[in-house]
Amino acid sequence: MTLTFATRIQDLVGTAVTDDNALTEWLTEEAVNAIDIMNPEMLVSASSTHRMKDSELFNDSNRNVGGSTNHSATLTTLPTTSGGSLKVGDIIASKSGSTTYSERMKVLAVNTNDIEIERAVNGTTADIVAGGRDIIKVLEHSFNTRKFKLLEVNRDGYSAKLIPSGLVQQSNDSNSIHFATKRSPAYFIKSGNIYIRPLVNGYEQGEVIGLTYPIVKYNMVSTTDLPIQAEDFIVIGAARKYLIRSMYEEFAQLPAGITKPTIAGASEELTATLTNDASADGNKLDFSDWFEVAGDMIQTDEDVELASAQLQKIGTYIQTHQEELSAKNTVFASALQRATTKYNWFIAQYDKLTLMYNEKAQILRGVQA
Repeated sequence: MTLTFATRIQDLVGTAVTDDNALTEWLTEEAVNAIDIMNPEMLVSASSTHRMKDSELFNDSNRNVGGSTNHSATLTTLPTTSGGSLKVGDIIASKSGSTTYSERMKVLAVNTNDIEIERAVNGTTADIVAGGRDIIKVLEHSFNTRKFKLLEVNRDGYSAKLIPSGLVQQSNDSNSIHFATKRSPAYFIKSGNIYIRPLVNGYEQGEVIGLTYPIVKYNMVSTTDLPIQAEDFIVIGAARKYLIRSMYEEFAQLPAGITKPTIAGASEELTATLTNDASADGNKLDFSDWFEVAGDMIQTDEDVELASAQLQKIGTYIQTHQEELSAKNTVFASALQRATTKYNWFIAQYDKLTLMYNEKAQILRGVQA
């Protein structure tokens, strides 16, 4: 394909679509829909693998283990130098030179010259913590799934099973039936992020397999990673969205297309009455009062000539008013006719696109059992 998505949509709707932002939004929405209905075989063929070679990152806490003697494995309060950036909940380890020791500890409280800790967390074993070592914060690598269609997670060649985040501690506990091993790994999702157990370290690696939901822009000619069947589905879906908006806009702007006709020969007073012009004391004249004025001229003033003039004015208003209504009727009928013609075309085209859309959707879903 060498045509842009915008051009392909234009070919389907019969007119240029100038709202580039809307096109990108519609195309992106339909790309999500396409991925969500794809059959497993098509998903696998379009998927990519994201590798996690090391589950941990290390940051210096700016604290050191206090004293020069070795601290026992049963220690729950660790003497340290003051200062630093530790906080409750941090996972820490000890380091000497380029060697990072295997035990992981959890910070329970931070004091000026010591920290309270839980020993041997994350499936590690308590060991001796020698004085003078650096205390480092351990951060865990994760994979964000918020814009990702997840298919599977593996750890070092073994399929990992999904567990609730509430079983994380049990997955690290060798005495638990939920204990995760190298040959029976697990993963959990928390706040949209994937974490693998046991942690991936050294030569091991984790694999997260799936599809990233793409942003499909109006001026692109391909989605690159998605099959051609999905692209047809995306274009047709975006075209349907354009037609829906066009149908709404056609009737939404209908009243604005009807202008008030100019009444030839209308007096200044009558024109002010019809248009509610501010020149007529800012108020539209009350037509019902005119008959009272005429009646008063006859009954009170007994001035037939003035009454006749008043009745003539009333008569002039009532025919002019009919002319105005007739003119408005004509304009409205003409505008409605045009809008209805367009609307009917939109409906017919929308029905055609819906059939095409459903056909492409069935191809993406594959043969149903």
